[in-house]
Amino acid sequence: MSDERLTDIDTIWTTISSAHTPGPQSQAAMEDLVGRYHDAVTRYIYLKVRDKHMADEVLQEFWTKLLTGKLAGADKSKGRFRDYLRTVLHRLIIDRFRSKKHQSLPPGDLLDASRPDEDFDRVWREAVINRVWSRLETYEATTPKNRYATVLQLRRDYPKASIEEIAEKLSVITRAPVRPEAFRKNLQRARAKFIELLILELRETIRSGSTEDVEAEIYDLGLGQLYRRYASSPHD
Repeated sequence: MSDERLTDIDTIWTTISSAHTPGPQSQAAMEDLVGRYHDAVTRYIYLKVRDKHMADEVLQEFWTKLLTGKLAGADKSKGRFRDYLRTVLHRLIIDRFRSKKHQSLPPGDLLDASRPDEDFDRVWREAVINRVWSRLETYEATTPKNRYATVLQLRRDYPKASIEEIAEKLSVITRAPVRPEAFRKNLQRARAKFIELLILELRETIRSGSTEDVEAEIYDLGLGQLYRRYASSPHD
């Protein structure tokens, strides 16, 4: 996908702005934000705040700020939405702990924004992968005669099986014979589509959207091996 096409795609910053701008697109944009980040935000807060009652308070405060427009002023110059989101969550957690004078701050990396946060990166990475899988499943469901999600899922479920064995499993699912070579070609195309959708997903969270920044984000999230394999390898 070219940089020219990428610049035509709305980013998460656009969605935040739309969610807090009166008009017919506001509710749809807000639903998109909640749908994208509900699970990731919830998991992260519960990882960092081990007290369930306090975690519930932080979570409620985050969604209240989002729904009332207090996150609408997101600084687009920050570049990556995940950095902005991480900073917001860190501040909410720190403020909540400081409001409980008898409780010390949780150990770890909350106070230094320059330090990597492995918990946040892991949760975000899993959320990205889940959303890409969802995109792939939607693509399969809405595009006739492709089994990209099914093919990739079979390869993932049976990593040690031969192509012949997995082709037979697909034959059972489709109730039609699938030759190993046909399966191999579909697997290659499915992997290419997965990478295309991964790039699209990440592009929507990065201000510049350039190929270089998207690739840097892929490697920063620890998805470089997946990217190299799916983007350039035709092998099984």
